[in-house]
Formats: sequence, C-alpha cells, structure tokens
Amino acid sequence: MDNMEKRFDAKLYLASRYSADTVEKKESWITSNLECFHKFYQKFHSEWENSTAILLELGGGPTIYPLISAAPYVAEIYHSDYVKSCCDEVLLWKNKDPGAYDWSPCFRQVVNALEGKVGEDPVLECQERLRKILRNALYCDANADKMVPAISFPVNIISCNYCLEVACDSNDAYISVLRKIYNMLTPNGFLIMLSSVGCTWYKAAEIKCPTPFTVHIEIVKAHLNSVGFRIHYVEFQSGQLSKWNFNDSKGTAFFVAQKI
Repeated sequence: MDNMEKRFDAKLYLASRYSADTVEKKESWITSNLECFHKFYQKFHSEWENSTAILLELGGGPTIYPLISAAPYVAEIYHSDYVKSCCDEVLLWKNKDPGAYDWSPCFRQVVNALEGKVGEDPVLECQERLRKILRNALYCDANADKMVPAISFPVNIISCNYCLEVACDSNDAYISVLRKIYNMLTPNGFLIMLSSVGCTWYKAAEIKCPTPFTVHIEIVKAHLNSVGFRIHYVEFQSGQLSKWNFNDSKGTAFFVAQKI
C-alpha cells in the first residue's frame, strides 16, 4: 500500500474498468454490483431515518457507483480512500469539473433499468442529489487506529468494496478492521461489502499486485459474527472480475451485515 500513491493512475483505472460499453453489457460485473446495492437499499432503507442518515464509503477508490442507489435514502455521504488521487477524482465529479469521469451510464442503469424511471430527467435529478449530499472525499487508512480521522462517528451505513482483502494481510488484521468498523456504526447500523473470493492477485489500473488476504466466504462470515455482526445474507456470483482479467478470483460475494 505504501507505494500505491505514486504508482496508481486513477484515470487509467476508471477508463479500463468503467467504460460505457462495460456498464451497458447485461451480464457485466458492474451491472451485477449495481443490482446488489439497489437490492440492499430497497430492502433495508426503512431501518434508519432517511432524513438524518450518514453513509461512509470506506476505501472507495476513484469510484462513486456504489453510492447511486443510496442517494434517495441518506442525508450525507462521505467518500474515503488511502490514495489522494482517488479522492481527487471523486471531488472532480462532485464539482462538475470538465475533467471528471462520466458516470452517466451507471446512473442510467440504476435509475432507468433498476428503478424503472423513464427518461433523462430522473437520471439528472439523481446525479444532482448525489452531488449535494456527497460532503467530501477524505483520507482513510484501514490499519490506523482512527481509519477516517476527519469524520465524527458513528454513522448509519458503511460501504466497503474490494478493499479489505487489499488492506489486510492476515486473519487478525481483517478481524481488527471489522471490529473498528463495528465501533464506527450506530446501533443497528449496516456494513455492506463486496469482496473478491479466492483472489491472489488483482490489477490496479495496469499494475498487477498480490492480494495480501485471500477471502473465503465462510471465514469472512465467521469473522463478522465474531465481532458482533448479524449477517442478513451473502450473495455470490461466479467469475465476475476474473472474466475481465482484473483478478484471479472465483467470483464476487456481497455481504450484508448489521450491528447488534
């Protein structure tokens, strides 16, 4: 992780993974991920007070797609990442910078295809809503005592995707981060998490990197339970990122867990 700031090209990463062609493929990995988030917020948004709820995207890279389905159901969102250029990319989008990445295909997939709203106006409204409630993109370090020092906790939802298998190098480290996440949540708060299962390497843009912690679903479930989470469900889809040569995983698991 220490060299990632200098080596990681956020713009190349976005262009290589999130092109409009990729999003528009019916069986693409990004479409499946958007469906996971849509299902979660549709199913559980009544569990918190929408007018005051706070969402933290932990280790979100330069992306905002996990936040689209959250926009109608939370009052504030904070993005965070270890790499400054990733946070910079998110803020470019928030501020409508001409050099910002165009996330419109993902918004259309959520608003038109999943929510069933017709036309471009609802898509634009969703984009403006997300820009308004996206407060900042901040530095985070999963292995620090205070992972996101600039935020006052607790928050209602933490979304953490393809992050912990990269940030942690052992079972003990993984459990430690889960425990910190648990303590950052309100009572009955939610952790939602996409993880690459059985992954030993991944590509960050064009950089091939080893995965320090190999995720196995039953082990992660045990770790979640050990720190006090109730697991609502886990969804697994085979292939996904490995089909696109982004890593060598067996598939992607989506974990939905609640603090009890």
